[in-house]
Amino acid sequence: MIVAPDATLDLVAPLVPEALFVSSARSAVQAVTRGLPKAASGIALECRLDETTRVDFLMYLLARADGHRALLRDAPARGTPAWRGVLDFCQEWAEPASLLHAEVPALWLEFDVKGEPGAAPRPLPFPCIERHISEEQPPEEQDERGRAVCLDLLDRATSLLLEHPLPCATYDTAVRVVKRLPRRGRVLHVAPLDSRGLDALRLVATIPRDELPAYLDQIEWPSEHTQLDSLLATLVPEDTRLGFHLDVNASVLPTLGLELHHVPGDPRWRPLLDDLVARGACTPGKRDALLEFPPFARLALPSHRVASPVSTTLGIKLILAPGEPVAAKAYLGFVPLHPLFG
Repeated sequence: MIVAPDATLDLVAPLVPEALFVSSARSAVQAVTRGLPKAASGIALECRLDETTRVDFLMYLLARADGHRALLRDAPARGTPAWRGVLDFCQEWAEPASLLHAEVPALWLEFDVKGEPGAAPRPLPFPCIERHISEEQPPEEQDERGRAVCLDLLDRATSLLLEHPLPCATYDTAVRVVKRLPRRGRVLHVAPLDSRGLDALRLVATIPRDELPAYLDQIEWPSEHTQLDSLLATLVPEDTRLGFHLDVNASVLPTLGLELHHVPGDPRWRPLLDDLVARGACTPGKRDALLEFPPFARLALPSHRVASPVSTTLGIKLILAPGEPVAAKAYLGFVPLHPLFG
């Protein structure tokens, strides 16, 4: 199913409590979504959990819904510099004989909403390079062949998105990060950070929680473990898989992101959010708003006789940076389950 990002945002915005999505932030995000391609299978809002009111916008495209072809039909002209790499990626992604077509199930596009007038910001693309990601029971381990395919995908995807090969030093670091993952670890997404003015590559991976500290030592992560160990001990249950974000260039960079996921309304959110409030990473008002966020809604359009169901998702990312207190962001996702727009 394909939906328009701007119309979907207008429909679901009332589900987001005011503490997370103040009117000025809503207006800024709505301005960005106007004119975005009608190619989404879902959208998400990135809300900072401190006093900051800025909210960023994400949309994702699914291969099985022909999101790549929808974007090619409805995106800005290929000559638009901000979109050229994404369009080149989608062109190859849509080719049945390509590696991307065989292995890439989805593409996320993130837009940093800074409230500045003018055209929509340049998209930050996050292709998913793990074809098993949507399976109910993905393979428990990844063998050497899977690692090789991951690196081939990483190389090809970033070359298209950047419009030039990934720098050799960055690729070499990425190879080290991928190859030293334990067998139950795997890379899910990659993202060149050039749209943010950074000469680096972001890797989004998953790993058993108890294997993360030793793995970070093996790849020479250049940060102390004190803050990480505290977060793992208090916020992440044992025997769980943990998503994490690493940025790399000629070396592994020190900032680390940790992903925490439960369905909206899950009772495990309260102690986790209470802990973030105690650490100063979340305001009490935003904690309460997240606890109120609904797991499901039926939303009616004037032209529809029957309300349309929308499923929601909730994730929190913790950011550990040297010399800084832990920071937190919430990702509120919206997935239309049936066509919303006729």
